[in-house]
Amino acid sequence: MRELRRIFTDSSITVWVPSNLVGLVQAAAIADEVISFDPNRHSAITRPFRMMRRLRSLQFDMAVLFQNAFEAAFTVVLARIPVRAGYPTDLRGPLLTMRARLTDEIRQKHQVFYYLGITDFLDKVFHGHEPPASRIPDCSILLNVDDLARARDLLVAEGADLGRSVFTLCPGSVNSEAKRWPSDLFARLADLVTPRLDGLVVFLGAPGERGLVESIQAMMTTKGSINLAGKADIVTSMSVMHLSRLVVSNDTGSAHLAVAASAKSLTLFGPTIPGATAPFGPNAYIIEGDASCAPCRHFQCPVEGYPCMRSITPEAVVARVEEILSGRVPVGARGRGS
Repeated sequence: MRELRRIFTDSSITVWVPSNLVGLVQAAAIADEVISFDPNRHSAITRPFRMMRRLRSLQFDMAVLFQNAFEAAFTVVLARIPVRAGYPTDLRGPLLTMRARLTDEIRQKHQVFYYLGITDFLDKVFHGHEPPASRIPDCSILLNVDDLARARDLLVAEGADLGRSVFTLCPGSVNSEAKRWPSDLFARLADLVTPRLDGLVVFLGAPGERGLVESIQAMMTTKGSINLAGKADIVTSMSVMHLSRLVVSNDTGSAHLAVAASAKSLTLFGPTIPGATAPFGPNAYIIEGDASCAPCRHFQCPVEGYPCMRSITPEAVVARVEEILSGRVPVGARGRGS
């Protein structure tokens, strides 16, 4: 989005996103307008016909498709948007008028550069600019004082003593149960953080994960942790992360939100491997499990004992946290779970 704004300085930019991401896009303060759709309403077959009317009424000159979804390309064709740019993936080539070349070099890089490949293509076509030889993309979002104040007020209302260091734990994973570090291990980590780091433990999660957090709290021996699952929207969650000394998360969306919030974060990897979709930022750290069956990418673990995630011990995680906070760990370095 920042690159689009730089390339098309004087253009009006509208971002079209699922409704649950509207707050995130607005917080970035780049788009002139945000329009949304409910991803849970209607099907991929009927949704394009419903969205086309809205898109057509706004008379866009160009659509830039970062998604690989056929549905998005089909929708902008129906909306009669004359210029349609993106990668010709998923049989979308005939639907695009500007096709960015997906090279092996782009495929081998982090996915941040995958999307930048599209904006680099547009910059070259419209302005003749070549992409820079080297760059470090900034994936952060500057949170404003009101956002941070709302997060502080919520924490205080829930009983937080903000004189202590806040450590945020994100134990959920909507898109894969196999990515979840077991609840008893999260409980043990929370019990270690409190005395060793004089930490106040705050749990974040989606509304449907409130019960998960409650089960973790029930296993803890220390008291006073705060359950914000379902109580904080996406921007307030990021603000809580920004106020935290460190965020520990499964390999899920919350890990990327921590990067966007400029928070130090430690992501737990088990059935997946850190690579093109790992959190990308100067304060993003990783700890990996160790199992012969990993990576498997299963939604649910098919192996008794859950070896990949259980090989990451709470003692190893808290030791890693201490190393990160002391500055002894190089940025982006990977750690092992035991």
